[in-house]
Order: sequence, then C-alpha cells, then structure tokens
Amino acid sequence: MHEVVIPLFGKGCFSKALQAYLLELVQAGLRVVLVDNDPEGALPPGWIAPGCQTLANHNRGGIAGGLNRGVERALEKGARFITLLDQDSRIPAVDVARLREPLEQQLQARLVVGPCIWDAQHGERHGRWLPRADGLVATRLLITSGTTFRGDDWPHLGRFHEELIIDFVDYAWCFRAQARGFTLLQDSDVRLQQRFGAVHPHPLCRWLRMPLYSPNRHYTALRNLRWLCLQPSVPFDLKIRELLKMALKSWLWLLCEPDRRANLKAIGRALLAPLPGPY
Repeated sequence: MHEVVIPLFGKGCFSKALQAYLLELVQAGLRVVLVDNDPEGALPPGWIAPGCQTLANHNRGGIAGGLNRGVERALEKGARFITLLDQDSRIPAVDVARLREPLEQQLQARLVVGPCIWDAQHGERHGRWLPRADGLVATRLLITSGTTFRGDDWPHLGRFHEELIIDFVDYAWCFRAQARGFTLLQDSDVRLQQRFGAVHPHPLCRWLRMPLYSPNRHYTALRNLRWLCLQPSVPFDLKIRELLKMALKSWLWLLCEPDRRANLKAIGRALLAPLPGPY
C-alpha cells in the first residue's frame, strides 16, 4: 500500500483543481491522507475528496507537525510506502507511484527517493544533473515534497523537527538521515512542479531569483539557520554557503522589500531568539 501525505493550510487551498488532482492519485491506486493544518481548521463543510482521509492538526508544529501526524496516520493504515507532498506541488500520479520502484528493487538498502525539481516560476530545473544508467541521481538534499520512503524505515529516519516549524525542516531531516546510513536519490524522469514564494516586486531580487516571503518567514529562516549551523550532521560547505546567502538576503530584505521596518524587527528577533532544542 502506497500512501500520500499532504498537509493543507488556508481556506483557499480546498479548490476544484486540488480535488481533481486527489482523484487522479486515488484512481492510480494511491491512498491519500490530507492533514488540515490551518490553526482554526480550514476544511469547508462537506468538502471531502473521494478516497481520501482527513486529519486535523491545527498547525501544531507547523509543516513539520503536519507531516509527522500524516505519516503516523498512514502507518496506522498499514502503509508500505509513503510519499510526502505539499498543497502547491504537483507530480503526475503515475510518477508518484514510480518513486517507490527503487525501494522495491533494492530491499536491503536504506534509501530515500525524490523527484527532480522544476521551478514553475522560472521554467527551469534545480540542481546539477549527472544521472546514472538507471536514471537515478545521488544527492545530499531532497525538498520535502515528493520525498518517498518505506514505512518500515520511519523509526530509523525519525520525525521532522517540529520546533523548526517550516524553514530548513527538510535540511535537518535529510542530513540526519544520511548520518543514520540512508542514501538520498532523485529520479531524473520524475518532475515535481513547485512554486517558491511569491514573485518579488523589486527587479534586482527578481534578477537574483529571490522570491518574496513575509517578515515572519524571514524570522524563522534566520533563527533556524543559526540552529542548523550548530548541527554536526550538516556539511561545513553547506553551512558556509547558506550563511553567505542569508547575509545577502538580509540586506535585500531591508533595502528592497515593502515592509522594511517589520523585516528589521524580524532580523533582530531571529538573532536573539532561543534556538530550537536538540534533534
């Protein structure tokens, strides 16, 4: 049994387009757990996608909490394979099923499999690509959407860190998984269409491919990066790269974004905030 876990946030996400996609997943033989992750509960009365189970989480632990609760429900239902998606991600249902094939073929290996990432805003694929003969690409990092693993491996992979809430949740989980002996692979023939934030209003930021997020997201990202840099499982070169990127982005938040005062407060709070606990 292959379960797909999708946390949902905000009343606007329950659309006909989402229903059509969920129906596509169910018709392909996949089971779906929808996690209503809105703090007040966004699921409209009577809105139940056919063949899907719904679960209320009320944003406990942010996206990390929604994923954890969804995976736990999938395991209760006997899931052999689990794929994680978010409400803005789209992978054709047949390709979602394809992501489990390396897990079926290499039963003794500790593997986590994901798709290649297609940036829908800029019309390009993320990352460098040197696929093997089987079309798989070894990687150090998978974004959460499309990540696929065996249900039996969940106790070894471990839960997502709920104190991180959203930013760098995937980084922390992926590098800890590798420290625990898992290999991360991307299937070069499976494409995930993803949107990263809103289009930035400033031309310099658009040229730098920098999306627009809220000051609250900036706070979470900077605070969580402080925490990430203290983790022994995270490679040193990635820590340096992310620190340099964050330094540049912080200046751009102050110089090029509409709510500069709120961004300044967010940066100050993030630099002084207590860090999340151990993972």
